[in-house]
Amino acid sequence: MSTTTATTNPQKLPFSRVLMAGGVAIVGSVIANLIVYWIGGMIVQPNPDFQPLASPMGTIIFTTFFLVIATVVYAVINAFTRNPLRVWGIVAWVALILSLIPDIMLLINPSAMPMGTPTLGAVLVLIVMHFVAFAITMWAFTKWAHQR
Repeated sequence: MSTTTATTNPQKLPFSRVLMAGGVAIVGSVIANLIVYWIGGMIVQPNPDFQPLASPMGTIIFTTFFLVIATVVYAVINAFTRNPLRVWGIVAWVALILSLIPDIMLLINPSAMPMGTPTLGAVLVLIVMHFVAFAITMWAFTKWAHQR
């Protein structure tokens, strides 16, 4: 029985490349989400008591935290699966859908998650941030990391 390594399976990446892709995803997503934060804030003018958009630090901290987790998940998938790109795509889509649940809950039942007064516009800004980080992260791990 043979083992699958980065040299025999072009989909597998060396660990250092996974870490670099994670760094690209984090930096790119934080920058892009800060742009969405500022433009979205100017357009929708969220209530000042709405904590997720009260400060850019929340955007920086949560984007970084969850993309560090994504990098660890990709490293595990890359190490233990035969088709990491396919498995990663499935896991990433599931994670995106699950990440939207708290945003939707802010609209359906804001008292369940006391974070200030959410408006439709403010929640849409958060949802756009999720999609922006998702797109950049998918690009970093599936395209950028695999460039030779």
